[in-house]
Amino acid sequence: MTKIKDNYQVTLTQEGWMAIESIAEKLHLSVSELLERVGSGELAIVDSEDLEDYLDLQDALAAEADPENQQRISWEQVKQELGLSESNGRVPD
Repeated sequence: MTKIKDNYQVTLTQEGWMAIESIAEKLHLSVSELLERVGSGELAIVDSEDLEDYLDLQDALAAEADPENQQRISWEQVKQELGLSESNGRVPD
């Protein structure tokens, strides 16, 4: 079923418009298609910091699941190997 589109107007800076056009081009969409997909929830806008946190979590989970990464070292051993102990006053428990 073909949907009939109406004309709407948005006011953007030139920089903002160019950024929207660039995103649409990367996704092989028109600006209209991009906005429709965002509006319908088909495409999500994700904060870059949230995305970075998510990717870091994925890396941590992969490392945790890696069979070659199953040796555990106690905090006490880490402090000792790094020369961080209460006696030198650098890292208290």
